[in-house]
Amino acid sequence: MSLGHGAARGAAWNLATVLIERSVGMAVLAILLRHVTIADVGIVAIASAISEIGRMITSGGAGEQVIASPGDRSVEAGAFWAQIILAIAFTIALFALAPALARWYGDPALGWVTRALAANIFIGAFLIVPSARLAQVMRFRALSLMSLGSTLLGGTIALALVFAGYDLPALIAQRIVGISFYAVAASIVARWHPPIPPGFAGIGAALRFNLPMMAAGFVDYIANTGYVVLVGARLPIVAVGQFRIAQRLAEVLQELAIFPTSKVFLPVFVAVRDDPDRRFAIAKKLCDALAILSLGVAAVAGAAATPITILLFGHRWAAAGPVFGAMSLIVPAAALYAFVNPMLTALKRPGLVSLFAALNAATIACAAWFAAPFGLMALAWTLAARGALAAGLLLPAFSIGLGRSAKPIFSLLITPLFGLLIARLAGEIVTRTIPASTDPFTALIFAGGAAGVAFSATLLVFARRRTLALIATLLRLFRPAPTSTAL
Repeated sequence: MSLGHGAARGAAWNLATVLIERSVGMAVLAILLRHVTIADVGIVAIASAISEIGRMITSGGAGEQVIASPGDRSVEAGAFWAQIILAIAFTIALFALAPALARWYGDPALGWVTRALAANIFIGAFLIVPSARLAQVMRFRALSLMSLGSTLLGGTIALALVFAGYDLPALIAQRIVGISFYAVAASIVARWHPPIPPGFAGIGAALRFNLPMMAAGFVDYIANTGYVVLVGARLPIVAVGQFRIAQRLAEVLQELAIFPTSKVFLPVFVAVRDDPDRRFAIAKKLCDALAILSLGVAAVAGAAATPITILLFGHRWAAAGPVFGAMSLIVPAAALYAFVNPMLTALKRPGLVSLFAALNAATIACAAWFAAPFGLMALAWTLAARGALAAGLLLPAFSIGLGRSAKPIFSLLITPLFGLLIARLAGEIVTRTIPASTDPFTALIFAGGAAGVAFSATLLVFARRRTLALIATLLRLFRPAPTSTAL
């Protein structure tokens, strides 16, 4: 299979999984949110973010290290045991700090919820290496099916608990069961088991590689989700619950628009890291596809944000709709950042990965901290505006990863961004035109349809050849694989 077909089919499996998994996940969430309180969502959002920060730190770099060193079992052993040592330390520390965190956020329940979710830090240490081994050989179908199974099992357990009257425990069990299933399944499929400790030298080598990536994992999580811990310190728990739902919808939007292709970036860039010309050509094609697809999704979802929120979770959560609409504009910056980590990691530049990740997260953390006291809408628009600044910060990272000027890559965003603005304007006009009493489904059809037509028309008017060429390339890549290695 050629590199292009491997990447395309990997992206296809990722997309199929994300569509199915997120559909199942959102269906489960929609049911759960009709039975739990908004405050419960806020509590779990903060506790989950805290535990995930620990998991991201302890696992950061291990998967990338394994993928970047194909077949080296000593690297796998060092990566795993470095994770285990750190995971145990972080789990114990979080367990001890839980009461203090509960006092800081002013909610006693946060203490025991944080302790329960701390288990995910340790469990996650058994997931990264086998998953990386499968990604290394582009077995994305297996990873996709395991991820789907994780969502199904976690959701099933959560629904059983919530219908039995255990509201808050249902939200906790969903997370623990899901990651446990994934860890066991990945180990079985990859035929992996915890290796014998490689000695201090092997663990030390893994830590030296991983430390910058751990920092990057930490700041990446802060940038994507973890900044909710800052919002929680500035807003009441109920407002945090509403914000978390809007944030979760924005995350799903990014997963649908960016995740399917971004998951194949690292193995692709590892394969071409010694060929700068080919690396640039591949990056340009990938960015072209990602720009059009991701911004198109953001245009439609953002225009119909409120009816989407109401249809999914009910009128009780309507206040989260406009917040989601503003936060959907984060997608352009997220699409750009999806390239930075894999390109620099493939070049074995973990220090630079950490630096640019820190710059990205620092701007988000500042926006969240200073804007949150002014309300959810002020916070959402501030986070969206921050994306323009992030694009400027990422330009040097692109140039380093490509080995040449990144301006041709960034220019690919101009027309889709213009289409996004036209689509959002069309959606806003339609929303203001139809009666306020219009049912959410009809409002979704009108607003989303207007945005979709406006975005497509903009591309066909200003980038017709480019759009048609992209469609032709995608169709060619999904045909039976030729013997050529060209993308």
